[in-house]
Amino acid sequence: MIEIAKTISTTAPPPKVMEFFMHFDEHYVDMWPEAHKEYSRTSEGLPAVGATFRFVQEVKGRRSAVKGVITKMEPTGFEWKMKPLALMGGGYRFRPLEDGGTEITQMIFYGPTWPVLGGLVTWIMQRLIMSRATLEEFVDEEMAKLKQALEAGG
Repeated sequence: MIEIAKTISTTAPPPKVMEFFMHFDEHYVDMWPEAHKEYSRTSEGLPAVGATFRFVQEVKGRRSAVKGVITKMEPTGFEWKMKPLALMGGGYRFRPLEDGGTEITQMIFYGPTWPVLGGLVTWIMQRLIMSRATLEEFVDEEMAKLKQALEAGG
């Protein structure tokens, strides 16, 4: 399995950051329309453990649709995994900064955690779907777009 973490600091206070993610369906496409194509909640209510969603993104000309479920939700962030087969997952962690802003870390877990075959499947996924380098580029750009979106309009 590949693990990637990217951290940014934003002037947006923690409550604004959490509010942004609680209504991510309203911001996902606008935040980065070149890559983010669709996002929808597939369960009722605000994001919580067990809530499901679907998103479509395009990376280097390759479009992919992902269904996911939130597996952890707390004031300091959340985690999700792909379903029905957890070949990808991730999450965000929020930490208040002394200046009133927020440090945001995005984590991505790519590939299965299976003991014997997991490494082989991850290797195949990198060649057929997305390489680690491409995934890291995508996360870097996504976090830059997130910072812009959170800081827009003061």
